[in-house]
Amino acid sequence: MKIVFLIEKYGNHCNRLFQSLHFNALCINENSVFFNLSLLGILKYDNYFFKIFDILNNLVLTFISRRLKRFYKKGKISFRFLKSNEIILVKGWDFRSEKFTEKYHKELKEIYSFKKSFSKEFDNLVNNLTSLKSEGKYLVGIHLRRGDYKQWKEGKYFFSDATYNKVINQLRDILKEEKKDPFLIAVSDQNISNCINYDLKYDNGRWIDDQFLLQQCDLIVGPPSTFTMWASYISQTPLIKIKSNGQIDFKNKSICIG
Repeated sequence: MKIVFLIEKYGNHCNRLFQSLHFNALCINENSVFFNLSLLGILKYDNYFFKIFDILNNLVLTFISRRLKRFYKKGKISFRFLKSNEIILVKGWDFRSEKFTEKYHKELKEIYSFKKSFSKEFDNLVNNLTSLKSEGKYLVGIHLRRGDYKQWKEGKYFFSDATYNKVINQLRDILKEEKKDPFLIAVSDQNISNCINYDLKYDNGRWIDDQFLLQQCDLIVGPPSTFTMWASYISQTPLIKIKSNGQIDFKNKSICIG
């Protein structure tokens, strides 16, 4: 039996989920057992106490990882026991197995879907969106990525309200031409201006809430990020990435395979 442990996280939230996903997919294909020690609880808990635990847990794991690297000088470390058994310690961001993340999507979705219950207010919101879909509305989730994007790539994908409005209006026109009845949902972990032409906004919430809302939509739109890619992968929803010039190519939508 081969047991694989991922022992050092990369990035935050969806970066960590994708990092885990690719190792996990390979292990499923090889009938190996997979544990991500760096991801404990992230799909179930989102509160102050868990964040403290998560920080401490990953500090310990990083310390162990770096000490092992000093001795073994490898990205992957393996130990054999009882002849046919092997423990493998892995880390890193660059490993990819899209062939298997696509092949085992059903199994991986079961593993990586959120395990916690939401508030009654949030559940009511999701139920209302489900009702809108049943009435024929075409739900479009717009991810307004601000915050760290003001510095990331020198603000290349940090868009103004005017740019988001331009994208939203373009989407409305295109979808109406396709005989769809669009309902635009704007989500962000920061305040969303009332100047933006949305039908519903959800701002200043938790990352789990934003992610779950995007997964309920028929189409996801936003700047390039693992956040929208993860929502697209889990829900198998088409994704359109807003280009650095603030434009979108509606024909160039695709579902993330991992």
